[in-house]
Amino acid sequence: MDVAAERALARLRDPSGDAITELARLTVLETTATPLREIASPRWLASQLATAMEATTQGDLLGQWVTRRLEHERVRFHEEDRSVRSFVPPEAEEPLRRVIGRPYSPSEPLALRLIDQAAVNDLLGEILGHTISRFRERLAAWDGGLIQSVRDTANERSRGLMGGFRSPLNMRRNLGTLGGMAENLVGAVRDEVEASVESRVKEFVRGATRDAVQSIARQLASPERAEAFAELRLSLLDVVLDTPVSELAQEGEKLQPEDMVEVVVAALRAAVAAEDFVDRAEQRIALILDETGDGTLAAWLDEVRLADVWTTTTTELVATRLGAVVHQPAFDTWWEGLFR
Repeated sequence: MDVAAERALARLRDPSGDAITELARLTVLETTATPLREIASPRWLASQLATAMEATTQGDLLGQWVTRRLEHERVRFHEEDRSVRSFVPPEAEEPLRRVIGRPYSPSEPLALRLIDQAAVNDLLGEILGHTISRFRERLAAWDGGLIQSVRDTANERSRGLMGGFRSPLNMRRNLGTLGGMAENLVGAVRDEVEASVESRVKEFVRGATRDAVQSIARQLASPERAEAFAELRLSLLDVVLDTPVSELAQEGEKLQPEDMVEVVVAALRAAVAAEDFVDRAEQRIALILDETGDGTLAAWLDEVRLADVWTTTTTELVATRLGAVVHQPAFDTWWEGLFR
């Protein structure tokens, strides 16, 4: 290696020098100043995305890694008594509330398709059936008290009137007083009404359930109720934010998150296995890059006032990796070849 090459290599490897840092900074500035669509082609990005997804979904490595992370976080979550709100930055909560509290009314057909489900219908039917049963019980209690009152009053005022009649079985029945006649008459009517009601309850509940579901969908789709449902969503958000993390963790256990991991991994594996995955990904990436036009990462960082922080921290990272590279024997061979 000639003298110039050795001197340049020494400067690159000098821990007290700034040659590597300056090289790293030039690399960072050049990359961030290059339009995003010129850094890499949509096809290359799509292919790399497919390769990465295929690698992560092969076998059980991804699922095992996520499961280990879940097990690690479970302990921490179940011991955390602070509320969710204490972990949400105030700067993020207000925009979140604005989005969730925005009045919104879905179309009535969509609302009906969403709620017209077996679970909803069964729940409404059970509630209606229970309400009707309770009403019948109360009506029966009131009815029984009324009959007894009529019977007692009639017995007092017409004791012995018409004597006692004998039934066809030659058994004396309480038909000889106005009270007995009233009791048997009303009782017969009540039995007939109850038998009729019993046969109609199920039919009524089915019809009432359908009407209730349609009414709920109509109310959900009503613009007049958009504000009220927005307030409901905000109230639900407050309940979640004010709930201790440990309580939410207990509820989360009921959902068996490990099974969800398997579902997500299977979905990703199926998606990346599709023959047109790369083509579709390329189209979407191309659209995004076309929207950015000549936009650069540096321009966006400058707009959000993070350009200096990004450049400094990224330069440190790149300089560290370059410092490791220049000390490799393979770099000596490559470097010497440049001066031949």
